Amino acid sequence: MTRPRPHQVWPDPALSPERMTLEALRFEIDRLDDEMLALFERRLALAHRVGRAKGAPSGPHLKLRPDREAAVLDRLLARARPEHHAAVAGVWREVIGAGLARQGLLTVRLWAGAGAVRTADAARRRFGAAATCLEAASPEAALAFADAAEGVAVLAIDPDAPWWVDLPRRWPDLWVFDALADPRRPDQPCALALGRVDPAALARGRRVSITAGGGAGEGPRRLGLAVHHGWTLALLDEGGPPLDRAAGLVGTTP
Repeated sequence: MTRPRPHQVWPDPALSPERMTLEALRFEIDRLDDEMLALFERRLALAHRVGRAKGAPSGPHLKLRPDREAAVLDRLLARARPEHHAAVAGVWREVIGAGLARQGLLTVRLWAGAGAVRTADAARRRFGAAATCLEAASPEAALAFADAAEGVAVLAIDPDAPWWVDLPRRWPDLWVFDALADPRRPDQPCALALGRVDPAALARGRRVSITAGGGAGEGPRRLGLAVHHGWTLALLDEGGPPLDRAAGLVGTTP
């Protein structure tokens, strides 16, 4: 009769010292993965409760809080080692995006322009894999989707399609809440994210400016993004006058 094998204890004495070390490391990683999964699911449950509890102060605003998202990331990056910043930001963008998707808030209508791959990749990094991303046939289609408060719009900054010129006048309820960039050129945004976001919930940071004529050297420093027939799309340094669509200040970026 075959005798039952005794219950295996950890670590297995039959393993070599090198194998024991590798197995111990893998065992510890598996244990941490289990803990991280439990914490992640707990966070998603809390995000769902937050979505049911929060609301826009007034008007048909999306229940998005770019200021809160920026504060969460800033706090975590301040605690993380510098060499881990990119990984931490990427992981937490996915975590935040999953939470927003759990709240039913994250549908993105994307107009990618000429740089389709670059813009689509930037949108995916910003909103995470849980977001529902749909292509828009034109900038107007993406803006109309966001204006109906069905989700947010991401539009490429394309020199051949100056959709942003009409933003202050034609789309008065849409605000820019982020600028998306390629990691290889983080200081040069390739697209803007817009939605019916409560202006009071926008993150503090650079302001998005759309102006006609001169004045490029006046006031706060600016980073030019695009020009069209005398109109300039730019990012202004933080500070200065408050947001004012009549003055061409149409949003902020963290």
